[in-house]
Amino acid sequence: MRTLRTAEKPRILQHEIPAFRGPSFSPSAQLLAAIVQGIRDGELEEDDVNASSTKSRNGATELPDLGSPLGPPAGTPTPQLFLSAAARSVAGPRPDNQDSGLTSATLLAVADGVGGHVGGATASALVVRSLADGRLTRVDGDPTVALERMVAAANQRMGDVCAEMPGLTGMATTLTAAVLSGDGRLGIAHIGDSRAYLLRRGRLVTLTRDHSVVQAMIDAGSLTADQAWTHPWRAVLLAALHGRDDDLAAVEFAAFRVVPGDRLLLCSDGLWGPLPEEPIRAGLVTAADPTSAARMLADAAVAARATDNVTVIVADVCDRMTMTAISVVGAAAAI
Repeated sequence: MRTLRTAEKPRILQHEIPAFRGPSFSPSAQLLAAIVQGIRDGELEEDDVNASSTKSRNGATELPDLGSPLGPPAGTPTPQLFLSAAARSVAGPRPDNQDSGLTSATLLAVADGVGGHVGGATASALVVRSLADGRLTRVDGDPTVALERMVAAANQRMGDVCAEMPGLTGMATTLTAAVLSGDGRLGIAHIGDSRAYLLRRGRLVTLTRDHSVVQAMIDAGSLTADQAWTHPWRAVLLAALHGRDDDLAAVEFAAFRVVPGDRLLLCSDGLWGPLPEEPIRAGLVTAADPTSAARMLADAAVAARATDNVTVIVADVCDRMTMTAISVVGAAAAI
């Protein structure tokens, strides 16, 4: 993928990606759009839309009540929650892997170095390594506050490296990161076209919106979702992290309520590019555990003739800690 310079922006686009800052961002409209698309695809029932924009007292957006039998009844205290996660990152047909990923009991992240720019692997590795160095073990407050601080520090590290090594100026990366607070709030930080999904009782909801030319064209009504699959600008980004202060204005932050039994997926476009949503959903449903799910989905993307690196992170929300270490994959594991 590559980012689009201002002078290259097509005339058809009359707006910029909105700049959302910190916890003030409300994802309800974005989530509703994802749910409406799910209804069109037969993934969700109409009744699920009714709860799409409700807010909890602490500001977290309530996901549609998909009827998870493992979730606590409404109004009951949420137990201390953790993530049980696994990751797989492969180069696919590319000579090198410019993706990076991170897993832990409280933090997940996928970063995809932007192709066509110098240092894509370095950019994704720097960002993910910075997140890992934060050693986040517990979040008791608003998870988006912690994410905002961590993303700013990671972006600053990129900027510092570019200042020390001018030859890396221009490197860039996407970032989709998730932080789980102990009381069941999932914070999401997102820039670029990596994605976050949530699976609840067999139903898949997209939690992020791509910062890409084709997504902006879809939003403007000048392109359909089906047309976007084959559009020549499909891989062109409108936003990414470059290590500049103004990058942070384009990062979207959101918070959602999750419950034990939910399954999360974070991935680079190497997964969702060659695979339609149904095979992704089916893989998440049928896999017995996150390790099996991550391996199955990555292998399926490669078999579907992926044209890019593929990074998959799958995490189950559970009420006991099964992970104690922070692990990184891809370019971040190679430095």
